Amino acid sequence: MKIIRDIVCQVYYDTKSSGKIFELLNFYLPKYKPLNLDYTFRIDSEEGFSSNQEMIDYFVNTSNIDQTFYWNQSTDNPDNIYFGVNITNDNKTVFSLTIDGTIEQAEVYLNDLKQKLDSDIGFISFVNPAEYYNGIDFKNKYSF
Repeated sequence: MKIIRDIVCQVYYDTKSSGKIFELLNFYLPKYKPLNLDYTFRIDSEEGFSSNQEMIDYFVNTSNIDQTFYWNQSTDNPDNIYFGVNITNDNKTVFSLTIDGTIEQAEVYLNDLKQKLDSDIGFISFVNPAEYYNGIDFKNKYSF
């Protein structure tokens, strides 16, 4: 069984949802390392964020804005999962799981993420995430 580093499983989600982001983050990385509160900033002011929840809510509740977030977990993470969320400027979301594992494991993670998001649009790539302009572009490129 050959372990491949940095397999990226990405799945399209037709909307934005803080609840879904934290539900899946807690599922895949229950002991995740919170983001630094200066990870990103508001587009309309220099006011910082007081919590990860406030940061995610801001990008979910602001239309036509894009931002990518990545979380990791340093313990109890045998597949070295990184959980990613790309909120796109057309108010969609592309979720990602980056793992170190086999192709078979990646397919299991991809299908699990697709099921949890009720989506049939997903893609596996290696090292680099799939390239796309926004959510609809991802959907058009990776719908099979």
